[in-house]
Amino acid sequence: IKTCFSFKCRSSVISALVPSTVAMNTNITEEQPLFSTFFPCKEESSYFVRVYTEPLLVNLPTPDFSMPYNVICLTCTVVAVGYGSLYNLLTRSFQIEEPNPGLAKRIANIIRKMRGVPPL
Repeated sequence: IKTCFSFKCRSSVISALVPSTVAMNTNITEEQPLFSTFFPCKEESSYFVRVYTEPLLVNLPTPDFSMPYNVICLTCTVVAVGYGSLYNLLTRSFQIEEPNPGLAKRIANIIRKMRGVPPL
């Protein structure tokens, strides 16, 4: 059933054939505590039970004047992030840098410069 701004779910039904506790055999309860042996079920010693749950009323979001503002903000954010990422990839220039030489190599190059020999 649909109302103006909500959706109503009907109640659930659980039906079962429950054995009567009057016909319960108390001598077997300690040895075999399973449901089938705990409650020996005969057609005349059981009864029918039907349980109904409560119906559920689901409220749907109601439109108001802030929803267009939220949509505009979300759309602008998505476009800005997408355009910014694409612009960054297209305009960036990638450069490969060689790693800095170690301390021993720098000292060796300084000594080689003082001697007039080309650096390593």
